[in-house]
Amino acid sequence: MLSRFLRTHLKPTRPLGTTIPRRHFHNVPFQDDLTPADDDFLNLADFQHYQEAPDVRAHRQKLGLSDPDVEALGAYKRPQPREYPKENNLDATAAVDWTDSAPQNFEHACVAQEPVVFVSRLTDPYLNLAIEDYIYNKMPLAGSGPRCNRLMFYVNSPCVVVGKNQNPWKEVNIPLLTNLRLPLVRRRSGGGTVVHDLGNVNYSFMAPKEDFDRFTFARLVVVAVNDATTQNTTQNTTQNSPTNFSRPRIAVNERGDIVTEDTRQKVSGSAYKLSRGKSYHHGTMLLDSKLEVLRNLLHRDEKALGEVVSVAAVASVKSPVANVHMDKEDFIAAVTEAFQQQYGRIPRNKQSGASASQAGDPGQPGETEFDQTELLGLQGFVDAYSARECRVFTIDENTHLPPEIASVQQELASWEWKFGATPKFSHRLHHSARDLRVTIDVEKKGLVSAVHIEGSETDADAFQFLKSVVERGEVIQYTGSSVAGYIVDDELSEWIGNAIDGTS
Repeated sequence: MLSRFLRTHLKPTRPLGTTIPRRHFHNVPFQDDLTPADDDFLNLADFQHYQEAPDVRAHRQKLGLSDPDVEALGAYKRPQPREYPKENNLDATAAVDWTDSAPQNFEHACVAQEPVVFVSRLTDPYLNLAIEDYIYNKMPLAGSGPRCNRLMFYVNSPCVVVGKNQNPWKEVNIPLLTNLRLPLVRRRSGGGTVVHDLGNVNYSFMAPKEDFDRFTFARLVVVAVNDATTQNTTQNTTQNSPTNFSRPRIAVNERGDIVTEDTRQKVSGSAYKLSRGKSYHHGTMLLDSKLEVLRNLLHRDEKALGEVVSVAAVASVKSPVANVHMDKEDFIAAVTEAFQQQYGRIPRNKQSGASASQAGDPGQPGETEFDQTELLGLQGFVDAYSARECRVFTIDENTHLPPEIASVQQELASWEWKFGATPKFSHRLHHSARDLRVTIDVEKKGLVSAVHIEGSETDADAFQFLKSVVERGEVIQYTGSSVAGYIVDDELSEWIGNAIDGTS
């Protein structure tokens, strides 16, 4: 500040300091030419205790012009790291502005009134979706203030994820899923079925509902990945590194999916959710996924597994897929930087008037402090060339998470949500060797509502116990083991159980 620059706070002596052997932009006038012996001769005593304004100091640090090891006049001293508690009694319903300080904990980051990037290092798919849901619900609406957009990255252990309104028996080879002991996950958003593994990265972009657009963030991801591909700044020398492969350039198609430019193979689908004035758009970027496993998990042989007829459920759009062959951390870094430049804030001390005080200095009544940048007419230059910034909050096993997340995690992992939330449908099976046709109607909550048999009298008798139990209104969940338990013919029992979900 100019007034601070001109004030005098004299001390009896001034210690001799190390002479800095070069000039620094935005540094103290004459700092590398004069010594304390020159003070009286040149009437420079008033400049003894000059301290840089915070905005000047921050700008010099960004330019790499500070020398933290030098403690001569005007040299910037390295700040000591600040300690923040991992937990506190924050009211998570209240918005928090920690623009000038580091986040105190996860709850602070979720309600912060500024853009925030979350990077989860956890791999439990149910937990990551619960965290995503919590961040979305706690994101403040902008109102008349700054946008509080959120971006979350996470990598899940292998699993299959279906959309909120999809039928897993129709979309997924559930017997194979059961055999591989992989979990099924149902999102709270729409979209199609995807396979997650450690070779892809999931991203979720959250914004106010009025800013929702199916293409905007997909295009941001495309530009970030293509720029990283062009620059090729990060090389991994590991023999099995995905960067050993040629990276394809990518584009956004008419559906809002991300595809390769040349072959139009899908590398990331999109799913959306809009509620309570907010929206989110998430996708799964295939970087180095096991595509053959992916194809097998999403392929159903109807001759063996039967035909699933569901009018109300949303069907996936089948598309050929490909990998981007990009390191996971490179992808996260590239998209984070693009998000920061698009949605990040200009540091407070760079903004016009943000450092100026219209009130008098408490220590000097009647004085007014002026922003040096504004005083020198440099605000336009600073605004044009200042890098935007946003916080990045890492979530790991040491992060304290609120109990609501554990509750949602349990709900997402329950059979009632994964399978029971399926719209009503019919499962038609044909046993060609015995010329037997079985149709099982399944209502809401995944409960068997009717059984229809077309075949020999002997085969029909094998299903009579099952039919009578259903007609009495008893509850039978549509699982292989539950249904098979009411079929008295062992061969048919095993056939039905395996076709439903691989259990009998």
